[in-house]
Amino acid sequence: MKVVTEEHERVKHGESKAGIVMHNFLTSFDETFNKSSHTLFSDFFKKNEDVSKWMIFSDYVLNDRNKPNDVITFSIIPYSEDFKRLGEKINDLSFKDIKNLSRVNTEFLEFINESEILNISILLDKNMVLDPINEREALKTCYKTAINQVNYWIKNESKNENYSRIKKAYNVMLQEVSKQGVNLRNIRNIEIVSNFIAYITFQVCLLLKVDIIGWFSDRDSMLTHKAGRFSIPVIFDLAYNLFHTLMLSKDKDYVENFVFGLPEQTGDLWYESFNRIPDLIAATLADYDYENNISSHSKFFPVIENIITNKEKNLIYKISTLENGFEAAYLTFTRQEAKMPLSECDFAALCWHPLSLALIRSYSKFAPWPKSST
Repeated sequence: MKVVTEEHERVKHGESKAGIVMHNFLTSFDETFNKSSHTLFSDFFKKNEDVSKWMIFSDYVLNDRNKPNDVITFSIIPYSEDFKRLGEKINDLSFKDIKNLSRVNTEFLEFINESEILNISILLDKNMVLDPINEREALKTCYKTAINQVNYWIKNESKNENYSRIKKAYNVMLQEVSKQGVNLRNIRNIEIVSNFIAYITFQVCLLLKVDIIGWFSDRDSMLTHKAGRFSIPVIFDLAYNLFHTLMLSKDKDYVENFVFGLPEQTGDLWYESFNRIPDLIAATLADYDYENNISSHSKFFPVIENIITNKEKNLIYKISTLENGFEAAYLTFTRQEAKMPLSECDFAALCWHPLSLALIRSYSKFAPWPKSST
């Protein structure tokens, strides 16, 4: 394992260091992401370099025994059109999640392909763990390392009300993973998704001058995990702290603002229609047996043929678990599948300090979000 300050020093299970953890699978993903597929990623943002406001919507299919793949999908959309009006347009094209549809509206597929939307999907091994050797010890080291870092901030920097909240959050997570017989599935999912959203947001901010970028997750058990013990969803703190440390590792004076959409506890989300884009893609990839070229329902066929095979708008990766680590591959879906070379794995953490975390409860809270800087 590694705890990454600016020198990326290594840390072993149980070793006492300070930092914010980036897991092994993400280090492996980083190596593959920065190979040839990164050109497609950067080309998308070159076309939209005048936009300084961005939105990332996400959906997941995790731990579903009836699906061949676990999938995480992020849909990145420039804020270049009125939020409410665009949401209504999407709702008119697709008023339900794909699981509730017998067929997908062709116009919805055309909208996704013709709009400035970049989708990033990651397929995971079924029953993936964060550390093939000892997952629970890895998580304990992760949270202890973070607590050490927060203690350092409290001791050496001016008083910040966020530090107490963050320290409490890490202590709660440490207590949970320290329990004998604890079910780690939801914690594992939280760590995986928070690492990926922090990394992808970081990569966007490396390419553009971003004023504000927001993450809007589907409402699920990751956002409500131990809700009574956290003042805000713990996944937001984990994602923000990693994003913040990644940004500071490149630019100590960075000004990009990373905010989080806070969903209602019940009923429709105020950004519900936007999430139907990653829902469509994640559900299709989760259902698709890509090794045997089989889907369980004909409604998925046009999504594969029109969306999944559009490599300029869809970057798809696969994280595989090995006996001693992880491998990452970039997948291109055409008539035949092609894979990039697999990379090696690593485990990392970053040492910096957290800033305040912004939550938004409706699109009106985005103001002032201009259509673009042009």
